[in-house]
Amino acid sequence: MKKVVKSLMVGIAVLLFAAVFPPVVAQEVEQESSYGPGEGAPIVEPNFGGDPTNLNPLLISDGPSADVAARLFPDFVGIDPFTGATTPGAVNTIVADWSVSDDGRTYTFTLRDDYFWNDGTPVTSADVLYAYEAMASGEIDSPRIGDIASIETVEAPDPQTVVITFAEADCAALSSIDSITPVPAHVFTELFGTDYAAMNDADYNLNPTVTAGSFSFANFRAGEQVTLVANQDYPDSPVGHVVPEGWVQRQLANQTVVVDEFLAGNLTVIDSVPEDRQAELEALNAAGEVQLFEAPASGWQFISFNLADPTNPQNAVDENGNPIDQGHHPIFGDVRVRQAFALGVDHAALNEGAFSGQGIPVASPVLSYSWAYNDALEPWPYDPEAAMALLDEAGWIDHDNDPSTPRIAQGALYAEDGTPLAFDLTSFSGNTSVDSTAVLIQDQLGRIGFQVNLDIIEFQSMLEKLDGQTFDTVMLFFNGFDPTNPDELKDLYTPIGDVVGSGFNSGSYNNPEVTELFTQARTLPGCDQAERKALYDRIQEILHDELPMYWVNTSIVPVAARGDLENFSPTENSLRWNMPAWGYQLE
Repeated sequence: MKKVVKSLMVGIAVLLFAAVFPPVVAQEVEQESSYGPGEGAPIVEPNFGGDPTNLNPLLISDGPSADVAARLFPDFVGIDPFTGATTPGAVNTIVADWSVSDDGRTYTFTLRDDYFWNDGTPVTSADVLYAYEAMASGEIDSPRIGDIASIETVEAPDPQTVVITFAEADCAALSSIDSITPVPAHVFTELFGTDYAAMNDADYNLNPTVTAGSFSFANFRAGEQVTLVANQDYPDSPVGHVVPEGWVQRQLANQTVVVDEFLAGNLTVIDSVPEDRQAELEALNAAGEVQLFEAPASGWQFISFNLADPTNPQNAVDENGNPIDQGHHPIFGDVRVRQAFALGVDHAALNEGAFSGQGIPVASPVLSYSWAYNDALEPWPYDPEAAMALLDEAGWIDHDNDPSTPRIAQGALYAEDGTPLAFDLTSFSGNTSVDSTAVLIQDQLGRIGFQVNLDIIEFQSMLEKLDGQTFDTVMLFFNGFDPTNPDELKDLYTPIGDVVGSGFNSGSYNNPEVTELFTQARTLPGCDQAERKALYDRIQEILHDELPMYWVNTSIVPVAARGDLENFSPTENSLRWNMPAWGYQLE
């Protein structure tokens, strides 16, 4: 698989690992197992914060759903988990090979012949074509529509061939193509035909009976667990069969319960050990009782500002591509208020109080392991005096000479005079660092005249508020950034991702220069990396200054697995590339 599906998470999941492995091609790797087909105990993983909402890969925007769907559906193209290079025939992908036209616009893919849906139907080009046409229709609630915007046509001239043509040569072509997850066209055609909108509320979305991944769907018990069973026809296990008899995602209350259940032997692996339990797990690792890996996270914790009118959510553009007036958020529509917010956060105190000193401040959404990282930028400093001066300038005054009470508007850009500088910070329950971060930020910003009302709700309810664009600010995690393709960030910071009900630009940020820079970087003739980096550097400079989000931090994330888990061998690019080979027995 190329990457973790871009998703909004209850915790930072892991993409990169510190372990060093030789650069070999994954599909040539063979492992041994002491377990036969289905003889291993089920792999049990935790989820906290809410149930998955949709297991149709075309509609997923949240992490819990993406984790389940990754076990059920193969990708189109993907990376070698050892080298990180986009590779024909990669694990859990249906493409055997491809060629590119001389003008760089047309990609011709030859599909593998060893992938089958679990009803015995071969996976063919029709499954890719249906997925693309559903996404391109604009009728489904897919947050990934922006990924395919540069594609001009998709053709399926025969069952084993897919031809994808771009409007112009595209430096991010393979990443765009990988956003088209194949779906069972024979099933979807019978269910929906070309009425793609019917897919949005289909029973299939939480009962995907026909799939082609390493596991098949068994059942979903809301508030309890999702259960999958081994698919022994899956072709990509490095031991030649699927060892675990099944895979289970358990819904748990919070991170504390997750660790306790892991230590009790009721979970197989946890991919985000909370900061306050790390020392405990490290001691068990030293004693050989657990396997522990440390890795830089593939995303960041952030606070998204709603820049538009939250009482009247609107898409960025209409069906003809014309801009729609979205109004302005009365507080955060003014960049000076967002900058004051950033200057009012004491990250050092936040780091100690919420992240046990493990948080890493960031200056932009591009992380340091990416070739596009702009190392000239610095995170916003803690400077409450400068923050209060900015608020004065923006027309939010300390009317009673008491910094601990909320300021009021007097000549503010978008708020009526007398409006208090008060807003909701919406977040979710169950994550210890998020809980602590919210309380600390409430206190820190309260000292400079913000009234921060904590709105801590269930995770899926928070996502509904976020997607509906009815929030003031929202705090959560973004996961799944592919460091080889910073173009992915356009979904967060250009109008293409600003769609009410779906899309990742829920804060309605729109700077035409940023949009044009993304286009230039993606379509640069020759795709020279140094030239593209200069464009991404400028994008990061603008985002740093205009702050459509406040990036709280990233971190080094410990991942823990049972000490007796056979073949648990994460690479620096993928935690679960060989999950079908994982084996252990319950006592």
